[in-house]
Amino acid sequence: MIIRANAKINLTFGIVGKLNNGYHLIDSVMQSVSLCDIIEINKSPTLSVSFSNPDIDGRSSIAYKSAELFFEHTSVTDRADIKIESNIPTASGMGGGSSDAASVLIGLNELFGTKLSKSELCEIGVKVGADVPFCIIGGTARAQGIGEKITPIKQLGEYPIIIIKDSQKLSTAYMYGELDKKATTGATAEEMVNAISIGDFKSICKCVSNDFSFVCDSHAEKKLLIGLGACASGLSGSGPSVFGIFDNYDTAIKAFEKLKQDGHNAYLAKTVNSGCIIE
Repeated sequence: MIIRANAKINLTFGIVGKLNNGYHLIDSVMQSVSLCDIIEINKSPTLSVSFSNPDIDGRSSIAYKSAELFFEHTSVTDRADIKIESNIPTASGMGGGSSDAASVLIGLNELFGTKLSKSELCEIGVKVGADVPFCIIGGTARAQGIGEKITPIKQLGEYPIIIIKDSQKLSTAYMYGELDKKATTGATAEEMVNAISIGDFKSICKCVSNDFSFVCDSHAEKKLLIGLGACASGLSGSGPSVFGIFDNYDTAIKAFEKLKQDGHNAYLAKTVNSGCIIE
């Protein structure tokens, strides 16, 4: 079985509170994009997870942990051999690990015919990562709570995007700590939901925002993408990836070619309506 594990971007990301256990409450509009890892799952007497990226240890990955939880939950006695072709940049704020974990759960559910609902899969997935439920639901959705409360909204539709990941990721815990010292905006999730609901592209672009921009310096990348024709640019997750949304492919392709020519770590993709796709 082959599954496409799509990455995600945050059209908005706002921090709206903090729990006593230290977890932050968020309000975010998340979007699946076509940049994806490719996952192959086959039945096997033992559970194994391996990555094409030699820097990722399969056994310590959340993909492995999600598989373990699936087998515990379902009492399926067989196991699986899982191979992951890594295309989503690691530590990028684009949910690569979460999408892998989500795809493993969806794939195992299909492979073993366990017929778990998406809601049940989300209950398993959130135990290994707050972004996993969104990656299971996919498309365009609002994420609240610590990220586990997913509300699908009207789909954004297809737009070309470019992602730049030129910087190394700062510790997310450190960045949350720095944000705790600042008066953050809560971003604009409600406004983004409204703009998408009426299909107002200009308003959608104006609503792109991320509270982590207060502590992650992404100004140069945003300015670069806007200068190359992006209609809006924003930080994804806690960074360091920056994305630009374009209104046509000709402009996006020319921008992508220019970025690659100049040595940037750039990716050309598009917004899509699914988080994980079984092929």
